[in-house]
Amino acid sequence: MDNIFKESLRKVAPVRLKEPLAETLGALDGEGTIEYGFTDVVKMAGHACPTVSAAYLSCQLALKKLYGEEIPVRGDIAVTVCGEPDDGVYGVMAQVFGYLTGAAVETGFKGLGPRFKRKDLLKFEAKEIDPEAMCFEFRRQDTGKAVLVRFYPRRIPFPEARARRLGELMQPVVWEAATAEEKKEFQELWMSKVEDMLLQRKEIEHWLKLEEVNK
Repeated sequence: MDNIFKESLRKVAPVRLKEPLAETLGALDGEGTIEYGFTDVVKMAGHACPTVSAAYLSCQLALKKLYGEEIPVRGDIAVTVCGEPDDGVYGVMAQVFGYLTGAAVETGFKGLGPRFKRKDLLKFEAKEIDPEAMCFEFRRQDTGKAVLVRFYPRRIPFPEARARRLGELMQPVVWEAATAEEKKEFQELWMSKVEDMLLQRKEIEHWLKLEEVNK
């Protein structure tokens, strides 16, 4: 089924996690791990864009910093979004975080006895840490180790001429007034930014920063 997606999106490194709840209830064959590729996130979100790409990378890199060479444990990671659910794209990014980590808002799974609780592991707190960045904290429940992710959307490199042309094409494409050639050009420009972020990780050290947080 993933063959319907662009080959470039299928090349993005997956996120591998243990899923003890699925294992306990018999959904897994043995003690295997679950892989979430970027195309899985596209299925969940319904599209690929710089926001969804940044959320995927933020989560992937935060888990790497939290677990090192260990395989992260889904459902054992709390995520705090430093913004409101309907403020900008905080809600969209939070959906990606929840999908990958299992962290859920108050409507999430309540657990089996003392184990596997997902409810309230995903929270929104309207606090400003960095006026230029969107900030998110990922915290391991077992050790308390935490990582703060700062995402600077305006720092993502994209040539001015391409950005201007993308803006010109947006309205006719959205309103279905674009020609086939214009629609194709728009899609190529749109996806070029996504691919730069996910595959080339172009200048990522400028627009995505991670730091450990003291307990």
